Amino acid sequence: MDAREAMTRDVFTVGPDNTVAEIATLLVRHRISAVPVVEGDNNVIGIVSQTDLAHRSETDTEKRRKWWLEVFADPDIKAREYVKSHGVRARDVMTRHVVSVPPKASLAEVADLLDRNRVRQVPVLDNGKLVGMISRSDLVRRLAEVAIVAPAERPRNGALQKAIWDEIKAQAWLKSAYVSLTVADGVVELWGSVDTDDQRRALRVLVEGVKGVRKVEDHVSLFPRVVGI
Repeated sequence: MDAREAMTRDVFTVGPDNTVAEIATLLVRHRISAVPVVEGDNNVIGIVSQTDLAHRSETDTEKRRKWWLEVFADPDIKAREYVKSHGVRARDVMTRHVVSVPPKASLAEVADLLDRNRVRQVPVLDNGKLVGMISRSDLVRRLAEVAIVAPAERPRNGALQKAIWDEIKAQAWLKSAYVSLTVADGVVELWGSVDTDDQRRALRVLVEGVKGVRKVEDHVSLFPRVVGI
């Protein structure tokens, strides 16, 4: 599955001369967090997000520094901040460096990009032209669509046990020699010991994710901590 399959195709856009008031109204009315700025044949030249409108003179939220920091602040940075807080057009307040993905980007790549840049959504660009937007909510929607499927035929106990062990032994974070399990009609009982609660939760999640597992009964304990004398 790629970005093209999950993206929102009907995207609200603004032009470089749209006012800040118009953009703010658009974001609020349609409950979106950002809007691309386009010109010409749908060419993206920037994006205006809620963050770009967070520090405004109209709401008395301009960035302020302590006086001793203000003295040494870079004049160019102060000038850019002034434009952000007082500019009245999209071209003034937009973020010009646009983080985007191509239509064929995998959903894993999209998720990593959103996390890495700490943004909620990014444009999907095909040769610089806007073809859609993809957001965290789009990823969640696709997850819901994938999850709503008919249950697959449950594998036999032996085959399911082997599939679980294959997954367990592939994990570098787990001491598989100290784990045991039983399988009966899709119900997995886990026994043994692990080092931490994080490993215990991860083991349960791993087993629950194996196709054919219906329920996990977790009896795994933690190794006792060794306290130095």
